[in-house]
Amino acid sequence: MRKGLIVLMGGMMMTGCVTAEDGEPMAVPVCPTETRGWEAWVNAMPGPDATPTLIVVGEALLPEKATATLAAGPTDRMMPPGQRVSLSVEPSDQAAGWQPLRLEIKPALPEYSSVVVGCGGNAIATISPVVTAQ
Repeated sequence: MRKGLIVLMGGMMMTGCVTAEDGEPMAVPVCPTETRGWEAWVNAMPGPDATPTLIVVGEALLPEKATATLAAGPTDRMMPPGQRVSLSVEPSDQAAGWQPLRLEIKPALPEYSSVVVGCGGNAIATISPVVTAQ
């Protein structure tokens, strides 16, 4: 049985812990070693039941037994505002390699100055400008 646990030790390195089939712990990093291909845009296309949506995509390089997810964070008070997004890594049965990531935030604001993707308390990507498709 595998169990996941994220541990913060004195503000230093954060790791997850996965228990292997033989009971030996395996380290899972909290943040990917690399990311690439970050893009963000607002889909404001008209149509039935259309809702403006902020879409954020990118890729993360992950070790074996790890998967990554994106989650919406706070929007700042600038005009236009910036959106924070957090990337987290969790234990899983996934193979190592590049994992595509996608986040949709509905309803989106009409305009954003930037999207900042963070992981482990650090900004790993700033996407600017954020275009609106209408």
